[in-house]
Amino acid sequence: MKRAKELDTGNVEYKLTLTNLLTNQQKLDSLATQMHFRLGEGGGEAIYLIGVEDDGRLIGISETELEESENTLTEIAALINAQVSRIRIRDGEEGKVGEYLIRRIIGAEDLPIDITIDTVGNVDSGKSTIIGCLISNDLDDGRGSARLKVLRHLHEIESGRTSSVSHQVLGFDAKGRTVNYSSPSASVSPLTMSEVVENSSKIISFVDLAGHERYLKTTIFGLAGYAPDYSLLVIGANAGVLRMTKEHLGVSAALKIPMIVVINKIDLVNLEITKRTQDQVKSVLKLPGVDKIPMIIKNYDDMVVASKHIPSGRVAPIFKISCVTGEGFDLLRNFLNLVPARLKWDEYEDDEFLLYIDEVFSVSGVGTVVSGTINRGTIHANDIVKLGPFSGGNPFKETRIRSIHYKRVPVKHLHAGQSGTYALHGIDYNDVRKGMILTQRNDIPVVRSFSANVFVLYHPTTIRMGYEAVIHVNTVRQTAKIIEMSEAPLRTGQRANVTFRFKYKPEYIMEGQKILFREGRTKGIGIITSIEN
Repeated sequence: MKRAKELDTGNVEYKLTLTNLLTNQQKLDSLATQMHFRLGEGGGEAIYLIGVEDDGRLIGISETELEESENTLTEIAALINAQVSRIRIRDGEEGKVGEYLIRRIIGAEDLPIDITIDTVGNVDSGKSTIIGCLISNDLDDGRGSARLKVLRHLHEIESGRTSSVSHQVLGFDAKGRTVNYSSPSASVSPLTMSEVVENSSKIISFVDLAGHERYLKTTIFGLAGYAPDYSLLVIGANAGVLRMTKEHLGVSAALKIPMIVVINKIDLVNLEITKRTQDQVKSVLKLPGVDKIPMIIKNYDDMVVASKHIPSGRVAPIFKISCVTGEGFDLLRNFLNLVPARLKWDEYEDDEFLLYIDEVFSVSGVGTVVSGTINRGTIHANDIVKLGPFSGGNPFKETRIRSIHYKRVPVKHLHAGQSGTYALHGIDYNDVRKGMILTQRNDIPVVRSFSANVFVLYHPTTIRMGYEAVIHVNTVRQTAKIIEMSEAPLRTGQRANVTFRFKYKPEYIMEGQKILFREGRTKGIGIITSIEN
């Protein structure tokens, strides 16, 4: 029995025992320093394995030694304001092996660990209903009661179908308990989003995307622009894998977003039909271009293993649930508590500030407010930034960040990887559009043409010079025309170097960014290799 060898970096630590240490303060302080490092490597979370050698051998220790080691681990965590929760106890070669989650307790000035999950899948698969059940702990009545907690517009409530982008949060405290309905105040009345954030050490930010084909551009915008850690692909057990299921799966795979698969509505069908849908899912996950290892989650141990391996993008855990009976929800909820952040944003915190705008609002008494995830750097309230690009003479306008909100909580600053809303001084609502940027750079290239190495995922015929498609780069979405090709014509499955020219206005894009282009059922992906002003 052996795991991979312990690494000097990362958020996983092996210990054989932690016994006879409670009276040795110097040793406890040294171990606390080590734990602080591991928490920093994991963005506020770390995994400790007790009963394991540094080479990864699962030796195991006696139950008495394990209990004492767990108590010592709790004392060490307390020294750095963190808490310990037991994940599981398993058998080793000679005794027991304990696995523990260490999570930092969030202070008044700190923000919780934030993991973004885009929810995708065919219309009527139950995406909004699943989120509604998770954030409220209420089961659905079979007629859509749970989704009412998520849907934003009257026409969505009347039709039962999402047509816009909705944001919801599920919060966990340092011990892994759900804040939304486990905290004392939640028993009196449901917590608001800001209250969930203020009481959580970790939050799951759900981005509920549309499933109907009519709103595919909105779904692609959400996958490309919101920098998700994972995508949650929902499939109805009664419907199976449909065309839009494959579309959403393909976009997630093209953008290299690891996938969590949920087979929903298992209460509506018998075991044979559920098994047939499960086999369909496994087959499509193994297709070339997707290339995932399907993992059916049957029990708690399966869930723990999946939570460790999903950041790699190779493993795709498959949960089977019912929003009416509640079957499978405990496994899914525990998985969300354990799943680690995939994107490592700390290396970008010292860069110059850059943010792509994903929404624009006009707020009474405040003025123009924009939202977006910070791609690079840190921003503070009252900082001076540049907004653009605009068409015409001066492509950028100077403005001031009047205030910043994070999940409806006012904050003084945000850094790379965090999303928020920003009130802009002296900017008219009608002058701002999605895809613009806020930045503090001085040399900002305005791009009208760019070259990319592209791969055609699907086209019914051929792509030739002059072909026009909608380009998605982060939150940038605009029609562009092919003005140069290294190979023509292009067919499904072919790769080439292509030069695009934006049709209507300049944009801000960078070398190395991923692009996705579409037109009708045509889809392709690529990497930007050069830009032209």
